[in-house]
Amino acid sequence: MRNHQINGEIIALDGSGFTNDYSDKYYAIIRRKERKSYVKNHISIDVHSRLILHFATQRGPRFDTRFAIAAIRNIKKYNPKYILADREYDTEPIRKCINEEAKAQDQIPLKTRAKTGHYRLENKNTFNKDIYSIRNNVGSIFSVIKRIFNGTNRSRSLQLSNKETKLKNTIYNIYRSAQIQEK
Repeated sequence: MRNHQINGEIIALDGSGFTNDYSDKYYAIIRRKERKSYVKNHISIDVHSRLILHFATQRGPRFDTRFAIAAIRNIKKYNPKYILADREYDTEPIRKCINEEAKAQDQIPLKTRAKTGHYRLENKNTFNKDIYSIRNNVGSIFSVIKRIFNGTNRSRSLQLSNKETKLKNTIYNIYRSAQIQEK
């Protein structure tokens, strides 16, 4: 990641789950635990280079908003112009952190019932659909990680499963760096 110039002008945030699948379906039905646990992987990416700038893992299900403010504070060193996120991140504290601490412009669609908050109401005038449309790069990165490095964690403990997910993120960055160098 150090060999590449990270633009950091547009950064996107999102989260996805990695299932823990070390027992078979029959066992889960017998124990009446059909829903298996999973690890929630949260990433922040540079949209242009498609490199992961920051990641965090935790046992799911959890709201992505718990990850957002820590991620924004970590990525502000890249001096982003825009920070993109989906509707789930539409809260006034997150928007305030983006605008005041990171000195970037938030590109987050409003929830349908959003009626209060300075930055939320200002979003009606500043939201740009063309910029927001490139947020889908985060989903494609999750797709690559899950297809190439497997979306199922084999570790039995939560601690090892978190480490396995973090390792997949690190290996993805190495994989992506090799692709960038070939160009």
